[in-house]
Amino acid sequence: MKKFLYSLLALPMLLVACGQEINTPVDPAAPKFELTSQSTMEFDAEGGKGTISFTYNFEGSTGSNDHPTFNVKVLDVTCDAEWIELPSEVKAYDNSFNFAVAKNESEEARQATITASIEGLSFDVTVMQAGAVVGGNEDDEPKDEFVEGWAINGTMNDWVKKDAVAMTEEGDFFAVKGFELAADDNFNFIFNGTEKSYGGNGQTSEPNTIYEAKSWGSNISVTEAGKYDVYLSADLKNYYIMNEGVSPAEAEAPLKPGEKRWSIFGTFEGNNRVADVELKVDGKYYSVKGIKFVEDMSFVVRCNGGEAGTLGVASSEAYAVEGAIKLEVKSDANYEIKVAAEEGQKYDIYFTYNDDNYEVWVMPGGQYPIIWDRVDGAYFASYNNFILYLITNDIVLSLDFTAGNETVVNNVIPAGTYYVGDTEGNGWCFDVDYCQAKIRGREVPVFDGSMKIEHKDGKYDIFVDMRTATLDVLKMHYVGEIGFDPFFANMGGLKLNSPEK
Repeated sequence: MKKFLYSLLALPMLLVACGQEINTPVDPAAPKFELTSQSTMEFDAEGGKGTISFTYNFEGSTGSNDHPTFNVKVLDVTCDAEWIELPSEVKAYDNSFNFAVAKNESEEARQATITASIEGLSFDVTVMQAGAVVGGNEDDEPKDEFVEGWAINGTMNDWVKKDAVAMTEEGDFFAVKGFELAADDNFNFIFNGTEKSYGGNGQTSEPNTIYEAKSWGSNISVTEAGKYDVYLSADLKNYYIMNEGVSPAEAEAPLKPGEKRWSIFGTFEGNNRVADVELKVDGKYYSVKGIKFVEDMSFVVRCNGGEAGTLGVASSEAYAVEGAIKLEVKSDANYEIKVAAEEGQKYDIYFTYNDDNYEVWVMPGGQYPIIWDRVDGAYFASYNNFILYLITNDIVLSLDFTAGNETVVNNVIPAGTYYVGDTEGNGWCFDVDYCQAKIRGREVPVFDGSMKIEHKDGKYDIFVDMRTATLDVLKMHYVGEIGFDPFFANMGGLKLNSPEK
């Protein structure tokens, strides 16, 4: 199971189920200012650029790094060394800042400390730079030996450039295969010894994850010891720490602090409890398409690979497909989600959550669940014509009704089954030229299908089963009153009443 470390400092952390909170003795109102990159950074005599990463948060900050809502605060960043250039201003929500180290012309190594502080909180970063290599006899062994081309340089070779591990060119990458790393190892990528150096952005690297490569960036380390295939992209934009034998194409983007990544884990064909299947954002849902169940037809929904939460159900019975299944944080008191699926059939799985409310749907392939928000209607002054609006999270369906000889009584839609394009007889019909569906922002005409209206306990009971011109299937069910959209009042419209009890 993958672990994600948010900081290189040894602070105790709590894994919290997504949407759940656990009380701790720590004062939640206390500001937190933490260094997340290396506390010691080393440079050769040529100098270069470095990146210091940090987190700063406090109670009452409701903004994000992109849209902060608190008053803009800046760090106090100082260093007494003239050979280190610091930025003129660092905002508290920037999360990182760069600095530059000048070339060391002296043979003596040098060291300085960068201090960052805000509101009484601070951290230090030690910067160490090697001295210049000068003089020597011609017969002496050269002191600037290095591995030509790209290589991995780090603690595993005591940062001796001539002993760095050479990388081979493989397509769009430079790579080292089966590279053994300890959890406390640190390294970076160098080119021709000192011409170029690329590192990370302060984070500890998870396996099978894509990270941004930074010019003269911080040292790279891993969360778990083991053998890895290490890649640096030829465009020098990204690096990858992949499990041995795993391609960079399979790498995932890293999680940001507080980010939630949802997935399902269960008995699926081709991946029977081998690994999580990620749920991708799909409109108002998270979804995965084309799942085939095997064996006991069961699964769970997991947050961040289960490390931050696993969701199950209260019953061990098999749930029907197409229905909403309520979930809760899984414990010994509840079960995996078992569904009455058919082996060999493809299903699309949808998941949504709001605060502590979690729901999942297992839908036949090509169908998706509908969550009703409201239903609006307007009765036009032409007396025998009105438009009914059915509105959901993902769909706005506008249906143009025309009455025949059987006219509306007391502004109530008569019970019955109405078909798209049926203009025969004296009953009601849809005008197919004016029936439109707006699905996830895309407008398409309704192709065929029907709507059945019943009167139930003084309200409308509406069933919709239609197809659009793009063959999207709309299966909806609504029970309730028909509202009135004030927009149509300006057009002389009259309100549609609910059926009498």
